[in-house]
Amino acid sequence: MRASIRILAAAAALCTLSAAPAHAAAPLSTGFQDGGLETLNGPGELEAGLANARRAGATVWRFGVVWRDVSPTKPPSTAVARDPSWDGYRWDRIDRIVRAATMAGLRPLGTVTVAPDWAEGPNPPPASPSMRDGAWKPSPAWMRAFATALATRYSGSHPDPLLPVFPLPRVPAWEPWNEPNLNLELAPQWTRKRGRWVETGPELYRQLHNAFYAGAKAADPGVTVIAGATAPYGDAPGGTRMAPARFWRALLCVRDGKARRCGRTVRLDAVSHHPYPIGPPRRHARNRDDITIPDLARITRWLRPAVRAKTIRPARTTIPLWITEFSWDSRPDPNGLTLDQQATYLQGALYVLWQQGARTIIWFNLRDQAPDPSYAATLQSGVFFRGQTPLLDAPKPSFTAIRFPFTAYRSAGVARLWGRAPAAGPVIVEVRRGDAWVPAATLTAGANRVFTGRLRAGPNVALRARQGTDASLSWRTQ
Repeated sequence: MRASIRILAAAAALCTLSAAPAHAAAPLSTGFQDGGLETLNGPGELEAGLANARRAGATVWRFGVVWRDVSPTKPPSTAVARDPSWDGYRWDRIDRIVRAATMAGLRPLGTVTVAPDWAEGPNPPPASPSMRDGAWKPSPAWMRAFATALATRYSGSHPDPLLPVFPLPRVPAWEPWNEPNLNLELAPQWTRKRGRWVETGPELYRQLHNAFYAGAKAADPGVTVIAGATAPYGDAPGGTRMAPARFWRALLCVRDGKARRCGRTVRLDAVSHHPYPIGPPRRHARNRDDITIPDLARITRWLRPAVRAKTIRPARTTIPLWITEFSWDSRPDPNGLTLDQQATYLQGALYVLWQQGARTIIWFNLRDQAPDPSYAATLQSGVFFRGQTPLLDAPKPSFTAIRFPFTAYRSAGVARLWGRAPAAGPVIVEVRRGDAWVPAATLTAGANRVFTGRLRAGPNVALRARQGTDASLSWRTQ
């Protein structure tokens, strides 16, 4: 995209344009995850919800694959486990989600979680609030076999059992495990040795991830396997959460500020993280090893050095960065943001994440959860208010924020304009003048619909972007 910008005289008294060098703006894809929607079985309910996701501009749908639900019975051998047609597998739920998401025009992203009892390591401790069933030392060998079955079934060439003359749709990307720096999901994170705590979780995860990578690539060499999906916060050594930056450094063999050859490698096609925030999108995490929205360099700074040190393979010049969960709750959660705050924070986060290299960003929950037992105890993070059915869901301001995001963060008297338009083509940036919106500049959204520019403006100036009859939310320079 080459930004074509012109000053329009009607707004010149309020703000003037400072033309930035023309350059190609990087793309941005957005998506959703909403496990509650996937449980609805009423006629057309899932399909209506996925259509709402497309209305919100989404192109990706993230869904969970609960390994123990798909394979409650232990296969007689790893060879049998690699066969997706084995009669011990329970694929119905995943088939339904993949079919519906693909029909809605969404690319499915599957995240594998929760090992079956038979695939856990020996002597697992009982489940507790800090460790769920299925988290204890999952078997890499069984994971590899299961990955082959998954990637074979959803390779785009496996017959659909409902209509065998057609294949099931392809799942083009997988995440092997969710938030593996939490003891809740992968245990143990730490082991006590000679009086000190030693990192255990990263090596467990490396083996599990590499096993999935090998198994999935054997079935579908072109599939994308994403490493990470790390949670944003951690505890002191020995706690139930390993801080994500520490987890990544251990995974990539970073010691004394350098990525070093260590005889171990993680195989990946992309990396992901869950930068759930506390506060507005530009607020950094307090602890240096936690990673929220503006802190992604605590991961990305090590990627190229790790490639050079051969602790990441295969070697590549760029490694895509995915954000596969984040959100803020809004009212009616009594502890949530106002509706306008949620929308403003969402837009700001999209820009701050994009600026750091994130190219796929997934919002957690399309629609608010049912308030059972209360609004405060559930997630009201949707961009839709929950109706009796998804057909009756009503959009929040955050629906517009994710469909047509626009920001104008200001520095040294210049607002850096950024957004993603509903379509390619001209975008008018308007300034509020009294009761009217007055054109201030014209930008061009390229084929990827992202547009950028600069506008000299004072503080607290109301701006918005417009394309045809579509308008973004108002943004006040800050």
